[in-house]
Amino acid sequence: MFRPLFVLIVVSLGLVSSLHAQLEVELKISRRFYLAYEPVIATVTITNLAGRDLLLQDAEGQKWFSFTIVNGEQSPVGPRDSHYQVSPLTIQAGQTLKRTVNLNELYPINDFGLYRVRASIYFADMHKYFSSAPVGIEISEGKLAWQQVVGVPEGQEGAGSYRVISLLTFRLPKENQLYVRIEDREAGIIYCTHAIGRILLAETPQAVLDLQNQVHLLQLVGPRIWAYTRVGLNGEILEQTSYTQLKVAPHLKKLPNGNVIVAGGQVEASKADTGLPASVQKLSDRPPGFPKN
Repeated sequence: MFRPLFVLIVVSLGLVSSLHAQLEVELKISRRFYLAYEPVIATVTITNLAGRDLLLQDAEGQKWFSFTIVNGEQSPVGPRDSHYQVSPLTIQAGQTLKRTVNLNELYPINDFGLYRVRASIYFADMHKYFSSAPVGIEISEGKLAWQQVVGVPEGQEGAGSYRVISLLTFRLPKENQLYVRIEDREAGIIYCTHAIGRILLAETPQAVLDLQNQVHLLQLVGPRIWAYTRVGLNGEILEQTSYTQLKVAPHLKKLPNGNVIVAGGQVEASKADTGLPASVQKLSDRPPGFPKN
């Protein structure tokens, strides 16, 4: 007399399994440890296993592309803008698509501590979310190596306001990294938190301001190899070059006209194995609500 109930349970379990096979969602975040305000780049992979083309779009007040984030106290972290919009997307049968976003722009995850992140894709036809496995990240602060408050000169964007320029060293599992952060504390704006590249702490990083208050940085990244970076007051990476040490170690020199040069080294022809990042992205490079390939 219990057989019909058993059959119903088996059918229901089979249906749930089938439902879960419609979309496969995977989340990858490049590493576990991040400096506060640093871009946290997440890549979401969506695979259509439904056997037919699917239209992903916002419906019933649900966003088709979103993340579920909880902090170390298991409290949910909501998006910065709950009204963000993402254009509808058609994913063909058997197709796999990837979308990359900066989580730090979409969600306020700058408080120190642990976070667990899931990518969630809403399929309106089934009124259902498909989510990735959780990925853990940890936000902390680096060690302050140098800091200076400067004014923005006339003729530049933000003239008359002030910027706090900070150099921070941050220990990652395999190496130390040097970061530059530029902020307007009065306005509550973080213009950048850039990872400049690895650093050997045997030598203190050098920082010199030029006539326009652009900051010139020089750091030891390997045996007899130095990295030079010039950064604008709004967070722009204006120049990056690597130098090989000759008889005298490279050093920054400010000229009487206010320009800053690197003296005592030879320019490297390639960035390979110099500790310089392949590219440096500002937080503003990835606007909120717009996943990018």
